[in-house]
Amino acid sequence: MKTHWLICALMLLCLLPTLVMAAEAPAGPPAVEVHGWMLTRFYSDITVDDTRDSSGVITNEEDDSRLRWERVSLSGLARLANGKQAYGEIYIHPWLPNSDPSFLYLESLYLDVPAGPGAKFRIGKGRSVAFGIVPAYGARKTSNYGPLEEAFTQDRVLGVQYLQTRGRDSLAFGVLNGQRPGTRAIGMAADMQLDHGSLARTTVAHLTDRDAPQDRSGTLGFSARYGRQLSAATNAGISVRASSMEGTDRAFLKKRFATYNGTNETMRRYGVDATYSRMPYYGTAQYYAGDTGGIRSSGWEVLLGVEPSAKCTGIWRELSPACKGLFVRYGKLKIDVPKTLDSITWDTDQLALSYVYPLRVKRYGALPKWLQIEYERNHEHPPAGASQIPNNVFFVELFSAF
Repeated sequence: MKTHWLICALMLLCLLPTLVMAAEAPAGPPAVEVHGWMLTRFYSDITVDDTRDSSGVITNEEDDSRLRWERVSLSGLARLANGKQAYGEIYIHPWLPNSDPSFLYLESLYLDVPAGPGAKFRIGKGRSVAFGIVPAYGARKTSNYGPLEEAFTQDRVLGVQYLQTRGRDSLAFGVLNGQRPGTRAIGMAADMQLDHGSLARTTVAHLTDRDAPQDRSGTLGFSARYGRQLSAATNAGISVRASSMEGTDRAFLKKRFATYNGTNETMRRYGVDATYSRMPYYGTAQYYAGDTGGIRSSGWEVLLGVEPSAKCTGIWRELSPACKGLFVRYGKLKIDVPKTLDSITWDTDQLALSYVYPLRVKRYGALPKWLQIEYERNHEHPPAGASQIPNNVFFVELFSAF
């Protein structure tokens, strides 16, 4: 019960200023819009227990299936004077405790300020628009992030971003908090991060850029992306990001990589990307490379698919009145260090298949709802004598907006 009151109090505090402004706003579009969505997943046959010897060879496995209320998102958009807009979004993960890691996560809180025709400043916390393709829920098409996004573009940023679009050209530049080198786990179900025993041995950690609120870097970073609309359906871009590392980051690298010299503070990222979108077809291609204290890593990913839409044609319309969506994603991560039993030193590739079935539930309004069926086949490259870790993932997800 205390948890419920805490959530209500936080939402009230966040929305109170905008509600006051809404009351004073003249007639027209609503000054404040509040939205949200929920994810509920059923995981099938997730590997939850195993036994392995010191070389990493697996001798026993057990599978488990589970239903999880995975996430609730609550967001508010406030239209302010002189064209300014404020946006805030929080995630609630019901399966997490009240303590670290918290069940409540501030995903975004920023102010957009106009800066001339086709330009604006974005001040605060949110997605990085100044590096690569923004992996927001709608843009990545699969429900889960791919390893490439986890490594280079997933984490939020804090600072000031300048966004400009002029004709077919776009420019984004950011002065941001530096990110820390860290890890994310491939093959993780919703509540696996709470386990420190057998479940921790059925996921594979890889090197990523992190921006954890409780452990944010004290360095300053710079990021930029130049994009061009090559045709009505195709956009391409080139990106660069640079910062430095501090003592905590150097200690992390020294512990995980025998080749790290302990003093190199370099943190550089480069990338190219392309997006094709012409209903009902959609595709993206991305390549990113990085230098983290002299440790070089890179990755690429291609996603192709057909989007669910009333405008679908051909065989998709014949299969269903509400056209289904089908997406295929394949990507690789490579890290240039000698392999050890620590999975952060392994190369990785992943094949993901995602099938979207829109739901028409008139009783609950016109906001989107769909079932998403997703399978990830994960393949890592451990050192000789070690076994593959069983970390493939299959789940059925209900998405419901409100």
